[in-house]
Amino acid sequence: MNKIWNALLIIGICVSIFTGSFNNLGTVIINSATDAFSIFFKMALLLCFWNGIFNVAIKSGLIKNVTALLKKPLKWLFPEVDANSLCMEYICSNVVANMLGLGAAATPLGLKAFALLQEANPHPEKPTRSMITFVLLNISTLTFFPTTIISLRVLAKGTTNFSLILSMILLTFFATCFTIILDRLIYFFQRKKK
Repeated sequence: MNKIWNALLIIGICVSIFTGSFNNLGTVIINSATDAFSIFFKMALLLCFWNGIFNVAIKSGLIKNVTALLKKPLKWLFPEVDANSLCMEYICSNVVANMLGLGAAATPLGLKAFALLQEANPHPEKPTRSMITFVLLNISTLTFFPTTIISLRVLAKGTTNFSLILSMILLTFFATCFTIILDRLIYFFQRKKK
């Protein structure tokens, strides 16, 4: 990654020299850094807000209730994981955070769940079925309320109408369904092969 950034920097400087805009390079760098900091600061505030909302949901017991509802379908997806284990709790919390569009809150929960899945892995050099399913579930990310995308659009002074939100929900729903079906089919064929 460092090589890519270094190459982009060198290419940018060379292009500015050959196009005669080298004198503007300093201004562009300062303006870009200022814009980047401004976006980062606003996003940090929004992430703090939504993570705060998620913590309120945890403290009020809402997440626990939703987690209890999700345990049965998630037990079907993760048969190797005990339904009453801490790992399943983290998996459920990760799924709930993703459903609410809180990627920043979902990431640490997902990492903790993955670490617990790895601890229970009898062959640490190879991922288990549950680990693969969990990664795929996080990639497809079923989202019912895309808070991060709505926040980004607000920062960019864009409008978010209901049809856009509905299309995002449907897209993540179909992506998740497709992912689960594909995961089950691959597992079925692998088991049959053995």
